[in-house]
Amino acid sequence: MQGLARGITVSLAQFGAGTDKRHNLHAIQSFAQESSDAGASMLFLPEYSMFYAKTNRRSLNIQAAEPLDGPFVTALAELARRHGLWLAAGVYERTDGLPYNTVVVLDARGTLRGCHRKQMLYDAFDYRESDECRAGDCAFPTVDTPAGRLGIITCFELRFPALAAAQRAAGAEVLFVPAGWVAGPNKLLHWRTLLCARAIENHMTVLGADQYAPNHFIGHSAAFAPDGAGLGALESGCGLLNISI
Repeated sequence: MQGLARGITVSLAQFGAGTDKRHNLHAIQSFAQESSDAGASMLFLPEYSMFYAKTNRRSLNIQAAEPLDGPFVTALAELARRHGLWLAAGVYERTDGLPYNTVVVLDARGTLRGCHRKQMLYDAFDYRESDECRAGDCAFPTVDTPAGRLGIITCFELRFPALAAAQRAAGAEVLFVPAGWVAGPNKLLHWRTLLCARAIENHMTVLGADQYAPNHFIGHSAAFAPDGAGLGALESGCGLLNISI
């Protein structure tokens, strides 16, 4: 197992994706340039970075979904190569029906190194993600990266301690949590507390990159060290958080 790198800069991007993939990609391009300029080795992007529809999500998600060798992931791969960055980002992956809510991990050569298909869908708080996405059936296979061995759980999966523990048992030293964390009573408290708890429980660095959309997604992306110490945080709005781990 690769030891946890020290003094490695990574970036967490926070923005609100919409239904225009080109617009979303343009935002990611800007983050990649800024991340590269900051000397980062990896850029972590939120859940739904490729596409997000506020209404009619079932049919629009099916239309928007692409294979993992489709134009959006191909464009991400080109950005990775151009900037010499590893990238992790949320996409909708095409199937023969409802798409997967997938996170792709690309290395600095643009090679797809792994993907996580969200297993625990957000069927909670009067919402049913299972009406618009297909659940994955296996955990993310942890992968060595410049920041250490990487594990992934997505958004709602943060509420299930066993999923994070399984990533740690599989060798993860850094846990990435891409999210579209929906606003609501005490939801910011839940988000920050659970990120910190997963770090302390498993003694690993936890990185949470969230979407931001006023009155919908809370933002407040944050990173925690294995002892629970805060490594950095954003508030509302769009932005980039650079941290050293």
